[in-house]
Amino acid sequence: MHPGRAPPPPTKTVTEYVLRTKVTGMERSGKKPPLIRFDAYTNLPRFRTTQFRDIRRTYNEFLKLFKHLSTANPECFVPTVPLDTTFAGPGTDEDEYRIKVNFQKWLDRVTSNQVLMRDEEMMYFIESDFGYSPMTKRKAPATGLRRKAIKQLAPPPDDCQELVEFRPLAKRFYLMSSDVRTRLEKVSKIRNTLGMAEIELGHRFTNMTALEFQSGMINMWKKLGKTVMSVGDIQGIKTTAEMATLGDGLLWLSNDAYIVKETLTNRQILIRDLLSAQSTSRSRHATAARLRSSATINPLRVDEALNSLEDAKQIEAALTAKVNRVTNNLTKEKNEWFASTDEDLQGYIADYVRRMIDAERRTLAVWESIRLDIRTADGSGGLSRLGRSELPAIVRRAGVVSSQGPKGDSWSGDRRTAHGNNGVFPGMFDEENEEEGISEVDAKNAAAMLAGSTF
Repeated sequence: MHPGRAPPPPTKTVTEYVLRTKVTGMERSGKKPPLIRFDAYTNLPRFRTTQFRDIRRTYNEFLKLFKHLSTANPECFVPTVPLDTTFAGPGTDEDEYRIKVNFQKWLDRVTSNQVLMRDEEMMYFIESDFGYSPMTKRKAPATGLRRKAIKQLAPPPDDCQELVEFRPLAKRFYLMSSDVRTRLEKVSKIRNTLGMAEIELGHRFTNMTALEFQSGMINMWKKLGKTVMSVGDIQGIKTTAEMATLGDGLLWLSNDAYIVKETLTNRQILIRDLLSAQSTSRSRHATAARLRSSATINPLRVDEALNSLEDAKQIEAALTAKVNRVTNNLTKEKNEWFASTDEDLQGYIADYVRRMIDAERRTLAVWESIRLDIRTADGSGGLSRLGRSELPAIVRRAGVVSSQGPKGDSWSGDRRTAHGNNGVFPGMFDEENEEEGISEVDAKNAAAMLAGSTF
């Protein structure tokens, strides 16, 4: 402190308000919509306390909150509520896990939005002890036939070119994701039919044992039938996996893109209302000016015209402020929606690919499990017609270790050695290959040979 110098002003601490939630469980009775249990913490001053334990809300209550938030906050892209069930099937562990993850993601996005977290209905939704129902009900800007008619008109003049270009993009993403999901569902139905056909084929292979007399062939047909049936079961697993990962994810993203498109449509309706208010304000201003310049002035009519002009100006100013607020906030949230959609889509595709790879590895392991049974079907190794009759017995019975280990592909599959002209692949072992030192073909060598080939 220097004498004669004023002390520095005290620094003001800015409080960062937060609202955090954590999904703790889910309850479901049969095929009814689930009941979500979650905890909440907040330091917002309007709440009666900071922590809330074991909040229970039904799926319909989440829908009510979403409907209110989407109509009361036109300046926000309110994320759509997740599906009440997944393709994994109600009652399964995977269904419960995915629903809890989806609702946690939805709550995180809603509570991280600075506008939505301050909505009064959020406080009622968390604090209500006996269910939730919106205290204030607001209507959409336009519904029914009027909304459909407005959509057929050309877009109103708009100064924000960024949002003008964003709406067709959101609509295109909505249509494309819906179309991809529909096509994926058709593929899943065909895959399910294929699995049932493979199971039927496995049963017919098993029935072939009645026509055989040799013990090796009987065992081979029995094992082959069970293997084909197992492959058919894996087809059913793949059907469920691809729809539970990519199918449900695309459906949620499609619904979310539709909400984004409708939010931008509400902004266009708001701009039309602003243009109408500006037109009304200009008309009433012209009426007041005409009355003021007339030879005979009627005080009552002048007062009425001035009051109407003042009301029109107030409505115009309110709509102008609302349009500016909606435009500025939607421009900011557009980038956030792009980032979240990109992250979700990459996650769904990665999960889908992992599940498909796991299913294919299971299929390969199932087929590899009967290699020895096929080779010992008869005295010549079971595949003598393919040129293996002269292979030593130790070669025919070696290499039955599964190529699918705990760490994935181990490349320890069947290695087949060439034996003169009667080898496994006689055409592959010519003089040129012998000069290069290639004496056997397995997965690695085959990949190397194909990599150096030109077609």
